[in-house]
Amino acid sequence: MSPVQAMERSYSALKQMLREGRFAPGARLEANRIADELGVSMTPVRDVLHRLVGERLVAASTGEGFYVPRFTEAGLRDLYEWHSTLTLLAVRTACRAPEPIAESPDASDRSQADRTARLFEAIAATAPNREIGTAIANAGDRLHSFRLLEAAVLEPMLGELDVLSIFDASLPSAVRRYHLRRMKAAPGLVARRGI
Repeated sequence: MSPVQAMERSYSALKQMLREGRFAPGARLEANRIADELGVSMTPVRDVLHRLVGERLVAASTGEGFYVPRFTEAGLRDLYEWHSTLTLLAVRTACRAPEPIAESPDASDRSQADRTARLFEAIAATAPNREIGTAIANAGDRLHSFRLLEAAVLEPMLGELDVLSIFDASLPSAVRRYHLRRMKAAPGLVARRGI
């Protein structure tokens, strides 16, 4: 496997593990252990960890190494607010309607979180400025482990994503309601994530 292939494979695998919440908040991310698990050398893993620090999916500090960021209630509310602001910007500048989202027959929490990610990515793709889409995807990656917990904290959620799928004048209000509900639930989401 070439160094580029090893790095891309490591990046995809580690990013997915972080999105799924496989590591507890504050957990140290040891490059040698991750490299062994992924079957690659430490060099691409170390490079990937630095890349993920830039994406804010991983934190690093001198003497502490790499670790999974911890979210406070206020920090999680801020991230939902940021995601809301970016999504509203995409909606307000949209130059076309979003592409339909392919439905998964799986109704699990994981597929609900994945459907949410796909829905916001489709909304982001309507904006003429690609930086908006990149920022929405990054915020969504950082929210993904909390999205996996939403069904347990926010029950019931029936039809919530369906409302966000309707691209009309009511969409900005629906986007805002969606995010405000999660901002209010930040204490439960943070507690459920084990922080």
